[in-house]
Amino acid sequence: MKKIFKLFSILIVIVYFLFIGSVQLYDLNYFESKPLNQLKENYALPFFEQNWSMFSPNPPSGNHFFLLKFSTQKQTSGYIDIQQKIRERSFSRCFSIDQRLKKYFSGCFNDIIEIQNAGVDLSLHAYKSQGLESLLNYSKFVFENQTDFKGKLQPKDSVFVNIYLVDEQLNKDIHQKKSYTTLYSELDKIYLLKKE
Repeated sequence: MKKIFKLFSILIVIVYFLFIGSVQLYDLNYFESKPLNQLKENYALPFFEQNWSMFSPNPPSGNHFFLLKFSTQKQTSGYIDIQQKIRERSFSRCFSIDQRLKKYFSGCFNDIIEIQNAGVDLSLHAYKSQGLESLLNYSKFVFENQTDFKGKLQPKDSVFVNIYLVDEQLNKDIHQKKSYTTLYSELDKIYLLKKE
């Protein structure tokens, strides 16, 4: 009788972990399954959805990312989403190193917001935020890859960067289709470099 109970217990644990693993793979769009979607909606989400609150007292409920726009006195680039590929790759694999980059950018985002909320005008005092200084250094690398924009620059042009902090807040109801409310915060015309 003990052997039967032990085998039955092991079988339940194996089936449970196969189910949870299947739900994770389904969420990563590895396959389509209407029955699995129904099980997820009716069982996994109501009983096991944590929205990361298990790991953080005030978890993020959406995406934080940056858009950049370079400008001179006469030229302006388009908007550049510097994290788009990182976001796409981080959801395409189970164990993606891009999660570390997302975490780094999230730290920069939070630092900038915290300093702004303290009343500091970061457009004038960028050095007061380590997150903004890191982002400005990264922006110089991004600028180097903007060949169309760089080709239009004149010698001695000063290059400025506008930084847009985008906060996509996920809807709170786990049973509704995912939707976002998007909020923007802008840092205007921060000096980046001078073309030699």
